[in-house]
Amino acid sequence: MSFELRVETDQRMLELTNARLTSKMLATAMSDPPIQAVIDFSAVFDEAYASHQTPAGLVETLMPAVSTSSWLLITSDSLVGATESTTLTMVLERAIPHGVAIALDVAWQPNSWGLEPGSMPTPEVLRRFHPLAQEASLIRCTPEEADEFFASHDPLTIHRSLSQCPGVVITGIDGSVEWCIGGRIGTMEAGILNEQEHFFSSLIKSFAERPELLGNAGEGPGTDAVADPDGLTEALFSAAST
Repeated sequence: MSFELRVETDQRMLELTNARLTSKMLATAMSDPPIQAVIDFSAVFDEAYASHQTPAGLVETLMPAVSTSSWLLITSDSLVGATESTTLTMVLERAIPHGVAIALDVAWQPNSWGLEPGSMPTPEVLRRFHPLAQEASLIRCTPEEADEFFASHDPLTIHRSLSQCPGVVITGIDGSVEWCIGGRIGTMEAGILNEQEHFFSSLIKSFAERPELLGNAGEGPGTDAVADPDGLTEALFSAAST
């Protein structure tokens, strides 16, 4: 199996993540207790909901763990219920200034929204979804989800369309991967990806350990602020083989 790396850089991509990643790296360096790599919002929400019923109470319960993580993993299902959606909004308002990066796995499940299998997202779903996508530092979706939620299945187009200019990973059912990460664009051929479910979480953990792979936070605009190609290749292959 081969790995084809196509590099494209432009001024905007070089400036993508400097401010955000610098904030996260400072938070990591100064924080006490130790930073966790990633927290799944839905998992911790479900656990907290057993003892707290109001968004305000849930936020206070969740924030100690969320604020000491590098990444918060969210799916579109987090927007279904009013309490979970409101809690998520309040958590993001407090977590993002702490330098917590947002990883968005679209993971579209029509049945969760009371829709027939195979249904496209409704205007109401998209209305709730788009503000969340604007806060993301990293997004994963299938080609079909990319077309339905972002009106494009080109990672670079999606990357440029969002305010945080996130890394974008598009995983096909055939095991292929297309991506735009850290100022670089590439493809992984069909059959490379072994397990869709664990690929994204494994990739997030790699970026928690090496945030520079999302962009060189130590360099300013106008410099070669792109991810190390060997390190990025290693992270992608490692996540794909998980």
